[in-house]
Amino acid sequence: NAPYNDIAALLEENTEPGSIIGMTGGGNAGYFIHDRTVINMDGLINSYEYFQLLKNKQAGEYLGEIGMNYILANINILNDLPYSGQFSPYIIPVTNTRYGGKDLVQYRLP
Repeated sequence: NAPYNDIAALLEENTEPGSIIGMTGGGNAGYFIHDRTVINMDGLINSYEYFQLLKNKQAGEYLGEIGMNYILANINILNDLPYSGQFSPYIIPVTNTRYGGKDLVQYRLP
């Protein structure tokens, strides 16, 4: 009964079914998670639209508009380039859940 993927199991334990979860390096979790959607934030960077949003400091709002509920990420990285803290107004620390130096935080538009 061991889970196929420890990140997916951790996310299932700490998020609600139907949640949309953003994370870097999320491909693995996306294959094995149940009743949730994982958006690989590494893949977003390859999108021309997302690149323009980052440059215009609108990427944080965009993630809220597409329904992002949680992010599992190194918060320090989100405060550095290219993100420059764009997500900070939408991040709500709700848990002490950590995995590999990443924090699980709630994400929502104000």
